[in-house]
Amino acid sequence: MSGAADFKTQFDAIVKLALGELQGDEALSLTFDAERSAFMRFNNCKVRQTGFVDQAYVGMKFFRGAKTYRLQVGLSGDQAADAATVADAISRARVASALLPDDPYQVRPTSADTSDASYSGKLLADDAIPQKVLGPAAGLDFTGIYSQGTICRGAANSAGARHWFSTDTFLVDYSAWLPNGRAVKSSYAGRDFVDADYAARLSATRMALENLHKPEVALKPGAYRAFVTADALNELITFFSWNGLGERGLRQGESAYLALKEGRESMSPLFSLTQDFTLGVEPAFNGEGELAADTLELIKGGKLANTLVSSRSAKQYGIASNAATAWEGVRSPAIGSGALPEADALKALGTGVYVSNFHYLNWSDTASARVTGMTRFSCLWVENGQVVGPIKDMRWDESLYAMLGSKLEAVTKERHLIVESATYEARQVGGCLLPGLLVNGLTFTL
Repeated sequence: MSGAADFKTQFDAIVKLALGELQGDEALSLTFDAERSAFMRFNNCKVRQTGFVDQAYVGMKFFRGAKTYRLQVGLSGDQAADAATVADAISRARVASALLPDDPYQVRPTSADTSDASYSGKLLADDAIPQKVLGPAAGLDFTGIYSQGTICRGAANSAGARHWFSTDTFLVDYSAWLPNGRAVKSSYAGRDFVDADYAARLSATRMALENLHKPEVALKPGAYRAFVTADALNELITFFSWNGLGERGLRQGESAYLALKEGRESMSPLFSLTQDFTLGVEPAFNGEGELAADTLELIKGGKLANTLVSSRSAKQYGIASNAATAWEGVRSPAIGSGALPEADALKALGTGVYVSNFHYLNWSDTASARVTGMTRFSCLWVENGQVVGPIKDMRWDESLYAMLGSKLEAVTKERHLIVESATYEARQVGGCLLPGLLVNGLTFTL
């Protein structure tokens, strides 16, 4: 099994080899993705599958003249075999690129920045995972996945940029079920696994399950006061990237936030959104070897402060880049905290809906930043600050200019770090730091 130091050695060797293969006017941007992870899947509080993943990949953007060609190859860890793989990949890129049309907005690598950020954690011993994760959940129909380990990212280019990022993270992504088919969905994540913190999370889950024994409340369509938890808000954060705050999307009229940029709409002075790489869950550099600032205010006091600008958009529109990715999505987002103590959420809500989880969200009208979705799991009806019972799942539809603007009443003091749970092809970097929100009138339609 490889650790961060071994992966760093492998990255350095691959960079030296790949750059040594270039000829004439060729240029190269290179990315390195690696992980050493342990997994455990469980249901009914029993281990169903365990495993380990030790893998590394290299992505390359090859430039020759005005041609640009992208490719990715897997690495074996054998130095001689990997050298042959990379050399062959560049040779194939040289042939394939000749068949492509010229790229009018080609941005060849120019950044020569360097960085090295490593975030070590206190993870569980591999043989202790079953007891540490499942022991505190004894007696629950406890279902989900645990993952932990080291994730590494590297970037380099032929202009001299060299960047390295590694982080140790863990994630318990779980649901606890009752025989009546209702469940509580939550997670515990971070870099340091603290037994007491995990036990407290499960204690809250057990208390939440007690509310699901109560009779179901069927609400009529309409607008209800709502407290939106950090877990639910996590599903909304995607919508600042998808048709979001990227410069290209705004310029081309595809963004939901054109009215925000033009000053025709605003969000609440209580709402702020920052791209914050100090969370330690995602690297500040992009695949071109460009290094972003540690923090970038995107929305400040309800007003648009900055957009996300890639080097390609910078060239196309004649503006300055802030080292966004080609997609121009928000990375490592953090929503600012407020003044509402989380312990007072039910009291502040009074009568309304306590939203634990959102599900299956989509734009319903991009131009007005309207999002639609479903409630899911342990969403509760509350009267006079007391839980009455779980609600029947409902569809909601609301403009973010209202939910995060005119209807936003309070933001919690406490914020929760939610680590990216996606494991498609590899365990992904990323995460967000989110509070809970008190909304005066979330619109339920069905």
